Amino acid sequence: MRRPHSLPPWLSHALRAQRAPVPWPAVVRGALAGGPLLLVAVAAGRPSSGVLLALGTLLAGVNDRPGPRLAAVSRLGGPALAGALGMTVGSLVGGALPTGALMACVFAVLGLVGGAFSAVGPIASSSGTQFLVTVAIGAGMPLPEPGWQRALLFAGGAAWLILLRLLLPSPVRTNVRTKGLGYLYDGERAAVASVYEAVARLLDAAGGPEAQARRVALTAALDQAQDALRRGRSKASLRLRR
Repeated sequence: MRRPHSLPPWLSHALRAQRAPVPWPAVVRGALAGGPLLLVAVAAGRPSSGVLLALGTLLAGVNDRPGPRLAAVSRLGGPALAGALGMTVGSLVGGALPTGALMACVFAVLGLVGGAFSAVGPIASSSGTQFLVTVAIGAGMPLPEPGWQRALLFAGGAAWLILLRLLLPSPVRTNVRTKGLGYLYDGERAAVASVYEAVARLLDAAGGPEAQARRVALTAALDQAQDALRRGRSKASLRLRR
Protein backbone atom coordinates (compact mmCIF):
# COMPACT_ATOMS: atom_id res chain seq x y z
CA MET A 1 0.00 0.00 0.00
CA ARG A 2 1.24 3.48 -0.87
CA ARG A 3 1.95 5.76 2.06
CA PRO A 4 -0.52 8.65 2.47
CA HIS A 5 2.03 11.39 1.84
CA SER A 6 4.07 9.70 -0.88
CA LEU A 7 3.94 10.91 -4.47
CA PRO A 8 2.00 8.92 -7.06
CA PRO A 9 4.21 6.61 -9.17
CA TRP A 10 3.79 8.58 -12.40
CA LEU A 11 4.94 11.80 -10.70
CA SER A 12 7.80 10.25 -8.76
CA HIS A 13 9.08 8.65 -11.97
CA ALA A 14 9.03 12.02 -13.75
CA LEU A 15 10.90 13.72 -10.90
CA ARG A 16 13.46 10.96 -10.37
CA ALA A 17 16.91 11.82 -11.69
CA GLN A 18 18.10 9.25 -14.23
CA ARG A 19 21.70 8.68 -15.13
CA ALA A 20 22.66 9.08 -18.77
CA PRO A 21 25.92 9.64 -20.64
CA VAL A 22 27.03 13.27 -20.75
CA PRO A 23 26.93 14.48 -24.40
CA TRP A 24 30.41 15.97 -24.32
CA PRO A 25 30.50 16.86 -28.06
CA ALA A 26 27.34 18.95 -27.60
CA VAL A 27 28.86 20.55 -24.49
CA VAL A 28 31.96 21.56 -26.49
CA ARG A 29 29.84 22.92 -29.34
CA GLY A 30 27.81 24.96 -26.88
CA ALA A 31 30.98 26.44 -25.38
CA LEU A 32 32.34 27.38 -28.81
CA ALA A 33 29.07 28.68 -30.26
CA GLY A 34 27.48 31.79 -28.78
CA GLY A 35 30.20 33.00 -26.41
CA PRO A 36 32.98 33.58 -28.97
CA LEU A 37 30.59 35.28 -31.41
CA LEU A 38 29.33 37.63 -28.72
CA LEU A 39 32.89 38.38 -27.57
CA VAL A 40 34.02 39.27 -31.10
CA ALA A 41 30.98 41.46 -31.69
CA VAL A 42 31.49 43.35 -28.42
CA ALA A 43 35.17 43.86 -29.26
CA ALA A 44 34.13 45.26 -32.65
CA GLY A 45 31.72 47.71 -31.04
CA ARG A 46 28.57 45.90 -32.22
CA PRO A 47 27.10 44.33 -29.07
CA SER A 48 23.55 44.24 -30.47
CA SER A 49 24.75 42.22 -33.46
CA GLY A 50 26.52 39.87 -31.08
CA VAL A 51 23.31 39.37 -29.13
CA LEU A 52 21.49 38.31 -32.30
CA LEU A 53 24.30 35.97 -33.35
CA ALA A 54 24.41 34.38 -29.90
CA LEU A 55 20.63 34.10 -29.87
CA GLY A 56 20.76 32.19 -33.17
CA THR A 57 23.27 29.69 -31.76
CA LEU A 58 21.30 29.38 -28.51
CA LEU A 59 17.99 28.50 -30.14
CA ALA A 60 19.68 26.23 -32.69
CA GLY A 61 21.38 24.42 -29.82
CA VAL A 62 17.97 23.40 -28.49
CA ASN A 63 17.71 21.04 -31.49
CA ASP A 64 21.32 19.81 -31.32
CA ARG A 65 20.80 16.12 -30.64
CA PRO A 66 22.78 12.96 -31.43
CA GLY A 67 22.45 11.70 -34.95
CA PRO A 68 24.17 11.66 -38.34
CA ARG A 69 25.87 14.92 -39.17
CA LEU A 70 24.13 15.24 -42.52
CA ALA A 71 20.72 14.91 -40.86
CA ALA A 72 21.70 17.66 -38.43
CA VAL A 73 21.67 20.18 -41.28
CA SER A 74 17.90 19.85 -41.69
CA ARG A 75 17.25 19.33 -37.97
CA LEU A 76 19.06 22.55 -37.08
CA GLY A 77 18.66 24.51 -40.30
CA GLY A 78 14.88 24.23 -40.68
CA PRO A 79 14.04 25.76 -37.28
CA ALA A 80 16.79 28.36 -37.79
CA LEU A 81 15.18 29.58 -41.02
CA ALA A 82 11.80 29.68 -39.28
CA GLY A 83 13.38 31.65 -36.45
CA ALA A 84 14.91 34.14 -38.89
CA LEU A 85 11.49 34.61 -40.49
CA GLY A 86 9.93 35.09 -37.07
CA MET A 87 12.56 37.70 -36.19
CA THR A 88 11.65 39.66 -39.33
CA VAL A 89 7.91 39.39 -38.72
CA GLY A 90 8.28 40.35 -35.09
CA SER A 91 10.36 43.41 -35.96
CA LEU A 92 7.76 44.59 -38.46
CA VAL A 93 4.77 43.87 -36.23
CA GLY A 94 6.34 45.38 -33.13
CA GLY A 95 6.92 48.71 -34.80
CA ALA A 96 3.57 48.92 -36.56
CA LEU A 97 0.94 47.80 -34.06
CA PRO A 98 -0.06 49.04 -30.60
CA THR A 99 0.21 46.75 -27.58
CA GLY A 100 -3.30 45.29 -27.64
CA ALA A 101 -3.30 44.48 -31.34
CA LEU A 102 0.26 43.17 -31.05
CA MET A 103 -0.75 40.66 -28.37
CA ALA A 104 -3.72 39.51 -30.44
CA CYS A 105 -1.58 39.13 -33.55
CA VAL A 106 1.31 37.28 -31.94
CA PHE A 107 -0.55 34.96 -29.61
CA ALA A 108 -3.70 34.34 -31.67
CA VAL A 109 -3.13 34.49 -35.42
CA LEU A 110 0.56 33.58 -35.51
CA GLY A 111 0.05 31.05 -32.72
CA LEU A 112 -2.63 29.33 -34.76
CA VAL A 113 -0.43 29.23 -37.86
CA GLY A 114 2.62 28.02 -35.96
CA GLY A 115 0.62 25.37 -34.11
CA ALA A 116 -0.89 24.04 -37.33
CA PHE A 117 2.53 23.86 -38.97
CA SER A 118 3.94 22.05 -35.93
CA ALA A 119 1.65 19.08 -36.58
CA VAL A 120 3.53 18.14 -39.76
CA GLY A 121 6.48 16.43 -38.05
CA PRO A 122 9.34 16.79 -35.54
CA ILE A 123 11.31 19.35 -37.56
CA ALA A 124 8.15 21.29 -38.35
CA SER A 125 7.26 21.24 -34.66
CA SER A 126 10.62 22.77 -33.74
CA SER A 127 10.26 25.27 -36.57
CA GLY A 128 6.80 26.38 -35.46
CA THR A 129 7.91 26.80 -31.87
CA GLN A 130 11.01 28.74 -32.85
CA PHE A 131 8.96 30.95 -35.17
CA LEU A 132 6.65 31.96 -32.32
CA VAL A 133 9.52 32.56 -29.91
CA THR A 134 11.45 34.77 -32.33
CA VAL A 135 8.31 36.72 -33.27
CA ALA A 136 7.92 37.65 -29.61
CA ILE A 137 11.63 38.46 -29.28
CA GLY A 138 11.72 40.52 -32.46
CA ALA A 139 8.65 42.48 -31.41
CA GLY A 140 9.82 43.22 -27.89
CA MET A 141 13.60 43.62 -28.24
CA PRO A 142 14.66 47.22 -29.02
CA LEU A 143 17.68 46.90 -31.32
CA PRO A 144 19.14 49.33 -33.87
CA GLU A 145 19.24 46.75 -36.67
CA PRO A 146 16.27 46.58 -39.06
CA GLY A 147 14.28 43.38 -39.39
CA TRP A 148 16.16 41.92 -42.35
CA GLN A 149 19.52 42.42 -40.62
CA ARG A 150 18.19 40.78 -37.47
CA ALA A 151 17.15 37.79 -39.56
CA LEU A 152 20.56 37.51 -41.24
CA LEU A 153 22.42 37.76 -37.95
CA PHE A 154 20.14 35.22 -36.29
CA ALA A 155 20.58 32.79 -39.21
CA GLY A 156 24.34 33.42 -39.20
CA GLY A 157 24.60 32.38 -35.57
CA ALA A 158 22.66 29.19 -36.28
CA ALA A 159 24.87 28.52 -39.33
CA TRP A 160 27.95 28.76 -37.10
CA LEU A 161 26.58 26.05 -34.81
CA ILE A 162 25.71 23.87 -37.83
CA LEU A 163 29.30 24.28 -39.07
CA LEU A 164 30.61 23.19 -35.69
CA ARG A 165 28.25 20.20 -35.79
CA LEU A 166 29.64 19.14 -39.15
CA LEU A 167 33.33 19.71 -38.47
CA LEU A 168 34.00 18.83 -34.84
CA PRO A 169 34.65 15.11 -34.33
CA SER A 170 32.86 13.00 -31.79
CA PRO A 171 34.87 10.83 -29.37
CA VAL A 172 36.23 7.82 -31.25
CA ARG A 173 35.92 4.45 -29.54
CA THR A 174 39.16 2.58 -30.26
CA ASN A 175 37.64 -0.73 -29.17
CA VAL A 176 34.87 -0.54 -31.79
CA ARG A 177 35.37 -1.74 -35.35
CA THR A 178 34.97 1.24 -37.65
CA LYS A 179 35.53 -0.26 -41.09
CA GLY A 180 33.14 1.12 -43.67
CA LEU A 181 31.27 3.43 -41.32
CA GLY A 182 33.21 6.62 -41.89
CA TYR A 183 33.68 9.94 -40.18
CA LEU A 184 30.05 11.00 -40.28
CA TYR A 185 28.95 8.13 -38.02
CA ASP A 186 31.58 8.00 -35.29
CA GLY A 187 29.19 9.18 -32.56
CA GLU A 188 26.53 6.71 -33.71
CA ARG A 189 29.01 3.81 -33.46
CA ALA A 190 29.73 4.78 -29.86
CA ALA A 191 26.00 4.88 -29.04
CA VAL A 192 25.42 1.39 -30.44
CA ALA A 193 28.50 0.01 -28.68
CA SER A 194 27.26 1.46 -25.38
CA VAL A 195 24.06 -0.59 -25.72
CA TYR A 196 25.96 -3.87 -26.08
CA GLU A 197 28.21 -2.98 -23.16
CA ALA A 198 25.17 -2.13 -21.01
CA VAL A 199 23.59 -5.48 -21.93
CA ALA A 200 26.76 -7.30 -20.88
CA ARG A 201 26.91 -5.45 -17.55
CA LEU A 202 23.24 -6.23 -16.90
CA LEU A 203 23.80 -9.94 -17.57
CA ASP A 204 26.75 -9.95 -15.18
CA ALA A 205 24.59 -8.37 -12.47
CA ALA A 206 21.51 -10.54 -13.03
CA GLY A 207 20.00 -11.59 -9.71
CA GLY A 208 22.29 -9.29 -7.73
CA PRO A 209 21.81 -5.99 -5.93
CA GLU A 210 23.10 -3.94 -8.91
CA ALA A 211 20.66 -5.42 -11.42
CA GLN A 212 18.11 -2.61 -11.10
CA ALA A 213 20.70 0.15 -11.57
CA ARG A 214 22.17 -1.57 -14.60
CA ARG A 215 18.73 -2.07 -16.11
CA VAL A 216 18.18 1.68 -15.84
CA ALA A 217 21.58 2.24 -17.46
CA LEU A 218 20.60 -0.05 -20.33
CA THR A 219 17.36 1.88 -20.85
CA ALA A 220 19.33 5.14 -21.01
CA ALA A 221 21.79 3.65 -23.51
CA LEU A 222 18.93 2.41 -25.68
CA ASP A 223 17.34 5.87 -25.65
CA GLN A 224 20.64 7.44 -26.66
CA ALA A 225 21.13 4.99 -29.51
CA GLN A 226 17.57 5.42 -30.74
CA ASP A 227 18.02 9.19 -30.89
CA ALA A 228 21.36 8.79 -32.65
CA LEU A 229 20.01 6.49 -35.36
CA ARG A 230 16.62 8.11 -35.88
CA ARG A 231 17.59 9.51 -39.27
CA GLY A 232 19.87 8.54 -42.11
CA ARG A 233 19.38 6.18 -45.04
CA SER A 234 22.97 5.41 -46.02
CA LYS A 235 24.48 1.92 -45.93
CA ALA A 236 26.50 2.86 -42.86
CA SER A 237 23.40 3.99 -40.97
CA LEU A 238 21.50 0.82 -41.93
CA ARG A 239 24.41 -1.33 -40.74
CA LEU A 240 24.33 0.33 -37.35
CA ARG A 241 20.58 -0.18 -37.00
CA ARG A 242 20.90 -3.89 -37.63
